[in-house]
Amino acid sequence: MSDDNKNLIVVKAVLIGDSGVGKTSMIKQFTHNIFDTSIQPSISSQFAAKEVNITDTKKTIKFDLWDTAGQELYRSLAKIFYKDAGIIIFVYDITSKLSFESLQKYWYQQVSSNSLPNAIFALVGNKNDLYKDAEVDEKEAINWADKIGAIFTTTSAKTNIGIDSLFDTVGKKYLNPNYNYKIEENEKKKQYEMKKENKKDIKDKDDEDFDNNIPDAANIKLDNNNKKKKICC
Repeated sequence: MSDDNKNLIVVKAVLIGDSGVGKTSMIKQFTHNIFDTSIQPSISSQFAAKEVNITDTKKTIKFDLWDTAGQELYRSLAKIFYKDAGIIIFVYDITSKLSFESLQKYWYQQVSSNSLPNAIFALVGNKNDLYKDAEVDEKEAINWADKIGAIFTTTSAKTNIGIDSLFDTVGKKYLNPNYNYKIEENEKKKQYEMKKENKKDIKDKDDEDFDNNIPDAANIKLDNNNKKKKICC
């Protein structure tokens, strides 16, 4: 869906998943840069919106965000919201294996049989600030994301890690269905490793120069009081 502004594209994005995985917190962090510890489980769908300039494009996407109730009592209502969504984000809590299995056993089947055929899928492991308590194997999650054709990433609504990049990535995929996020990820990793290696080379060179310039102890002259002269720093 396009706005009057030719460079502004409006897309409906729905967050799907069990109650307590952090869908509401993700949206609040994305739209208002806040994390509210007093958030109560959603008992109905909530709406928010944000415009984002998508990197490496000249396009701006207005995300119309729907936060669906994850409690079993309200699950049947979610279908109303995701059936016409252009982007569907499956969210699980990395510290809850049950929340991940719920996506596999319930939510994905519901969405895939009722969503638009060209809808963009993303699988998000939220609460990655609690990685030490993780119950979901990330490799397992990546494999399942590949199986259902979804973008995979992890986020933390609490520390605001990965939220913006998630929407930038799904935005790119929405603009270009052939966009391969893994190619970009691998390039970023490659550049990161190169920077690390360059820093290591510089450090090694500095250490070598320092070692080569340390005066030989045998050549240090003694003053009249048989004390070593200070070596200039």
